[in-house]
Amino acid sequence: MTFWENLWIYNPKEPLIFTTGLFWFWFAIIIIAYQFLHSRIFWRNLFLTLFSLYFYYKSGGYFFFLLVFSTVLDYGIGWALNKSEHKTKRLWLLVTSLVVNLGLLAYYKYAYFFTDTFNQTFQTNIQLLDYLALACNQFFASNLIVDKIILPVGISFYTFQTLSYSIDIYKKELKPTKNILDFAFFVTYFPQLVAGPIVRASDFIPQIYNRYQLTKQEYNYAIFLIINGLIKKMLISDYISTNFVDRIFENPMAFSGVEILLGVYGYALQIYCDFSGYTDIAIGLSLLLGFKLNLNFDSPYVSASITEFWRRWHISLSSWLRDYLYIPLGGNRGASIFTYMSLPLVLYSLWFADGYKIGINAQNGVFLTIIILIWSIYLFSKLKFVAWLNLPFIVSLMVYLITEKQIYLAVGLGIMFLFQLLLLIRPHLKNAVTTYANLSITMLLGGLWHGASTLFIIWGALHGIALAVHKLYMDSTGSKNREIKGLRRFIGQFVTFHFVCFCWIFFRAKDLSTVNQMLEKIIFSFNAQILPQLISGYAIIFGLMLAGYLLHWIPKKYKIYVQNIFGMMPDIVKALIITLIIVLLYQAQSSETQPFIYFQF
Repeated sequence: MTFWENLWIYNPKEPLIFTTGLFWFWFAIIIIAYQFLHSRIFWRNLFLTLFSLYFYYKSGGYFFFLLVFSTVLDYGIGWALNKSEHKTKRLWLLVTSLVVNLGLLAYYKYAYFFTDTFNQTFQTNIQLLDYLALACNQFFASNLIVDKIILPVGISFYTFQTLSYSIDIYKKELKPTKNILDFAFFVTYFPQLVAGPIVRASDFIPQIYNRYQLTKQEYNYAIFLIINGLIKKMLISDYISTNFVDRIFENPMAFSGVEILLGVYGYALQIYCDFSGYTDIAIGLSLLLGFKLNLNFDSPYVSASITEFWRRWHISLSSWLRDYLYIPLGGNRGASIFTYMSLPLVLYSLWFADGYKIGINAQNGVFLTIIILIWSIYLFSKLKFVAWLNLPFIVSLMVYLITEKQIYLAVGLGIMFLFQLLLLIRPHLKNAVTTYANLSITMLLGGLWHGASTLFIIWGALHGIALAVHKLYMDSTGSKNREIKGLRRFIGQFVTFHFVCFCWIFFRAKDLSTVNQMLEKIIFSFNAQILPQLISGYAIIFGLMLAGYLLHWIPKKYKIYVQNIFGMMPDIVKALIITLIIVLLYQAQSSETQPFIYFQF
């Protein structure tokens, strides 16, 4: 494909991402054009919206039409919500937004999960089609694959953005944009479109109407962020992934326990550098264009507790889950009906997600259904003896799962058993228990946001349980607002980091058998004596890992100091440094473009 063809034709093997030369070619043109447009708000917004749509087309192909559809739909719903004062009509408008947006997300993200479950349960052979690809083939004479559903780039991110817009207008906390162009600009804004950070309408939309401003300090900060993000992604994340981490996770049986443990440490650094590198670049690019995006990462691996970790990791997602899921579930106030129903329904999903592997039979499928039905009857009748009927069924299923060596599902049932038992024998603990349940459910659904996989559900469940346990500890000891210092902080950091690394195994591994193999190797075949030879053989890899972690762990004040030193350098020195870094990055770059990890979500 020639350069000019590559400018306009979508190539799935070469998406338009921040680490490609084509992107920087276009961004240079944007900066030049911006000199003439930045003071004319309408033309500036139109120009950036058109480029953002082009950017998404070059990144996601025909899913461009899906983005346009979601944009038009939610703009119309937001406008209608603002005009109407009729409670029922406003509720139905919100429900329409939720059903359509979440329906599209479910179709593209969870369709195989639902159809596989249905086919396994009822011995059918339902096949899936990508109806958007089919429509494109009919109307545009294209040759897109229709018998395989591909996840649209960035659908989880822009769906959450448009949903929060409709919800905030419904709650009368936000006024709609003045016109559809402004809303399209908010939804499609290219720096954060495909991998975040998730932007709130209340934070971004007011900036659309502001005149362009860029101080010298902001300019220096933007350049520093972009360089920092490119180094994280191309020099650290891509290099250790291609040359070490991927090999460990693809075939753990070929490696010793110490190699696998180092591979897990490598993945923890890889996913941080990849994702935070993207958001650093996005924030820097946006700042050059005159728009401020919120911080999405704040040195998460220095956290001394799992609660602190989630205040520092993927901040835009964790705050979105808090405001639009955790608080509606009841938050710290106690339970809603969704709290009680979510636990058995998530367990039901987990069961069927892994059901075809454990051989679901009619008896146990009926048992699980009975558990949910009895629990539902109890919620509406409030008769305690009805809930007591549930416990024998739960115990029976737990025994079956233990005999089948399905420990993860058995643990899930055990948690549900304890939850129901505590509510029955200690009703005065209801508020506390349901608060912890709300935390766990929020993180479970956060795991499902990443995909319909048993591993993602377990990853979310582990974080949810850890958050609940930490909250229980803080509530019991009265240490909620107490600052952790000295040795206690170091121990907290050590434990938190290794717990997060343990959870990353579930996030990255291809299946549960891979997880089990990796854990068995670490526990029973560690082989620490090969460590010197290993370090010698992978000197560059471990050197990059050590440098990455040291840069991550140094106090924030020193990072700000380095940033200020960079800002005070003469422009010619900055240009020389940037040139040297670009040469280094492209020397280290692998032959194939490495997409950002969160593109798949």
